[in-house]
Amino acid sequence: MQEEVFYIYHLGEQRGPYTARQVNHLHKCGYINDDTMYWREGMEQWHPISEIVELRAQQKRMIKWGIAAAVLALLAVLAWLFGPVTMAAWRELTSGEYTETSAWWRARGIVRGQLAAGENVAFDPYHDARVALEPPAAATVMLGGNFTAADGHTEHASWRVRMAFDVAHGEWSPAPHKTENP
Repeated sequence: MQEEVFYIYHLGEQRGPYTARQVNHLHKCGYINDDTMYWREGMEQWHPISEIVELRAQQKRMIKWGIAAAVLALLAVLAWLFGPVTMAAWRELTSGEYTETSAWWRARGIVRGQLAAGENVAFDPYHDARVALEPPAAATVMLGGNFTAADGHTEHASWRVRMAFDVAHGEWSPAPHKTENP
């Protein structure tokens, strides 16, 4: 298939032939403006170049907006799918205040860190847990959840997590003795 060619009338002279890409380049560079006339085989008269250059620019803008919309939609779906899991993991790893909720989040992270490959836990909500802050810098957290073993067997389990709070660094860590599964 032969590429479409255009002739332009510029500064009192007919010039060309030019490909569509060359015409767009001349327009972008400012060598020709919207008032420049063009002609191609099959046309009866000359027309303003803006008819073809502007149309192509609008098509490119539409494509760019379509791509942007698709990317935003993909990000929204990913946020919907992975956002809650990612936020929970972030809270479990970074809870750094001496509060009951911070201790609960960090206790979840400690329990999750002790799971073997293929094991998983879906924790019960915060209001079902028991958190006891033990001033000046310790806590015991009782939390439960549905534990799924590597073989797929699921049962409700509970954990007692004793933790120490490092005031200087603002972080919870397991207390010197091991986390218990009562």
